[in-house]
Amino acid sequence: MHQHQIRHNKAVIDRLIHTSFTEIGKSGESYDFASIVQMIEAEKVSNTQVHSQNYECIQLEPSVKLLKYESAIVSENGEISDYAKRCSVWAFIDTGWQLKYHQGTPCKPFKLAHSEGFTKSI
Repeated sequence: MHQHQIRHNKAVIDRLIHTSFTEIGKSGESYDFASIVQMIEAEKVSNTQVHSQNYECIQLEPSVKLLKYESAIVSENGEISDYAKRCSVWAFIDTGWQLKYHQGTPCKPFKLAHSEGFTKSI
């Protein structure tokens, strides 16, 4: 979901995001499926990247998993900002996993693990 080509593929979005999806963004704003789709459709192509790391998947029920990770935004010139801790609830629906809930919480800067696509270290 962090890559532009994935976010702008309607078939992938329909497959990955449940229609009852809700999100509390790191801004504190709440979103639903329709508002997320609208936001994605308005996005412009950018060389800014989302760096994510330290994934942990916790099984809550046989068909429900909690995904926790850290993220940061890496600008085109290598500046790093918008550090957040994130969690997502995924549910197995019919034939695949769908995102039902997501939350981002701002956090203090952390050391980024090595990633392809940018070289600036902090």
